[in-house]
Amino acid sequence: METETSCVNSRAIIDYIKEHNDGDCSALLKNLHSEIDTLPDPEAFLRDPNNWISCTVITELFERAIQILKDEKAPYYIAKYAVEKTITGSIQSIIVKALWSSKKALKQAPKINDKWNRNKKVELVEIGRNQGSIRLHWNPGMDSSKHICLYNQGVYTFLSSLWGGQPLSLKEECCYFEGAPYCEYHLRWPARNRFHEILSRFVTSKSVLMATVNEMETDKRLIEQKYEEVNRLNLELSRKVKQFTAIHETGKAILSVLDLDQLLNVIMNLLFNVCQINRAIIMLVNEEKGQLEYMHSVGFGGEIPEEIANYRIPLDRVSNMLVRVTNTGQSEYIPDVKTSKLRKQNIMLTYGKPSSAYVVPLITRSKVIGVLATDAVDEEGVPKENRETLDIFASQIAIAIENARLYSSLQEQMMELQKSHALLQRSEKFSFLGNLAARLAHEIKNPMTAISTFIQLLPSKYEDDAFRNDFYEIAMEETSRVNNLITELLDLVKTKDSHFEFDDLHVLIDKMLLLISPQSKGKKIDITRNYSSVIDQVWLDSEKMKQVFLNLFSNAIDFTPEGGRIEIVTRKPAEDENSMTVQIEIKDNGAGIEDSMIHKIFDPYYTTKHKSDLHKGTGLGLFIAHQNMQDHGGTIDVKSKVDEGTTFILTLPNRPPSEMSVEAEES
Repeated sequence: METETSCVNSRAIIDYIKEHNDGDCSALLKNLHSEIDTLPDPEAFLRDPNNWISCTVITELFERAIQILKDEKAPYYIAKYAVEKTITGSIQSIIVKALWSSKKALKQAPKINDKWNRNKKVELVEIGRNQGSIRLHWNPGMDSSKHICLYNQGVYTFLSSLWGGQPLSLKEECCYFEGAPYCEYHLRWPARNRFHEILSRFVTSKSVLMATVNEMETDKRLIEQKYEEVNRLNLELSRKVKQFTAIHETGKAILSVLDLDQLLNVIMNLLFNVCQINRAIIMLVNEEKGQLEYMHSVGFGGEIPEEIANYRIPLDRVSNMLVRVTNTGQSEYIPDVKTSKLRKQNIMLTYGKPSSAYVVPLITRSKVIGVLATDAVDEEGVPKENRETLDIFASQIAIAIENARLYSSLQEQMMELQKSHALLQRSEKFSFLGNLAARLAHEIKNPMTAISTFIQLLPSKYEDDAFRNDFYEIAMEETSRVNNLITELLDLVKTKDSHFEFDDLHVLIDKMLLLISPQSKGKKIDITRNYSSVIDQVWLDSEKMKQVFLNLFSNAIDFTPEGGRIEIVTRKPAEDENSMTVQIEIKDNGAGIEDSMIHKIFDPYYTTKHKSDLHKGTGLGLFIAHQNMQDHGGTIDVKSKVDEGTTFILTLPNRPPSEMSVEAEES
């Protein structure tokens, strides 16, 4: 709302209507303006000379006054009443009265107007001993009307009554509201002799002094009222700050606390601090059983009575206040339990003995999930501001409870999922063992058949040296094959505890290369080492990594042609000395692996060595290497191109898990 004219003018209208309408001004103020209507006391606002309103509002007040009094000249008479009763504002009357003459009053009219009106400018055109002319230049951007012009005519006409003079003679020469550029008033007043002027000054000075004293007394009372109002507003502001702080804390609790019992304790403590409630109880809906069930409470002192902890209410018992709030979703307040119609034998009333009761629904996603019931600290009941705060809290409490319940449900589902996963792993393990037994039988059967054949024929061909020598070599080879198979099988199924410690990675690699050196030298394979200088001690299980390196080096030699090349490379990503991982690459220039088979090489019993008489394997080596890398928290990847070679890439953490997690958090 614009501030265009002082409320000294609206005060005059209200007082005049009250005096001429049996003290009733309801028709004058009802639905006046959206901003004014929402005030606690619209009349007090419009009567306060320190307040300002828009020209639209003052025009509407004049229009309603005309309708109430059924007189088109009501604004003129309101102005006469305002001047004669000196209610245009004590300060204004003192200023005008101090001028003690119409001539001086007209000279000061522009300044007086500027102090209490912004809808026009007053211009003094001419001034004589007993006559003068003024012009009112209206602001075209403000919603002024002929009613305001008529009011001003009345003010100028009866201005002299403030010092006991006769009304002025006013003639409107032209009017802005009839098409002229301004309103022009020509004013005349009777000339006074010198003795009368001196007497008027004396009388007026005394009158001004008395008016000043009265004004000071009025201002004193006004200051006291304003002080009380400011103090009340400060208390209200303090309460609101507490309320918003609690809402903020509740919001944080919703985000950070997911344990239901802990969450309810946090919420109840906040309510105690902000709302100063005596006791509170939360009942939640059990849809499966169709009832309200006790969930949490505070303020009962010591342990919760068993009768309250086991309290259950069927949702069809509509006579119960808690159920009624649950079903309607509307809060209910009983200021005096003793005189209410509540059933006094109710468990809550019997044990709690509340003097008053306020029940709020807990609503989330348009659904009531429970209720919060409280009572007052004293016999005066639950204050309105506390009930409003509880209404605000209720939705947040409902969201917090629902989140905690969902989290609890999710935890239960996770536990069920873990159980199912464990059963699945057990099932997979049995399936694996079954497959293992079948493959083991198949792998052992062929060598045993060869050995059995040799033993069966041996008696009849014992004298045949060629037979004995040839079959002897075959039998030993097949026996060695069975032995290797059983060894790898034991490595696979035997659970080995990991023993991690810092070890020199390059020394470990060199030891494994030394073990396979007979095979590499036999095929004249050139093995090059390209070790990073920033890698020394690495956190690993040396026995398991020996298995990994030995298997990969052996495979590389098997598949690298005679006179080929194998390269061992170690590095940190981008040679970053602070990197938390190290990489080992094992490259060969052998036959490579087809794209269709590369994703199967880590499966148990998958091997390509049977395709060549030169390479024989069980298909467990890479599977075991993969398992060992997982035990380290690392990875093993492979890149390969047919006829170009294969590269295995090992990635290992180079710090203990505790240090890795700390560094990850700090970064």
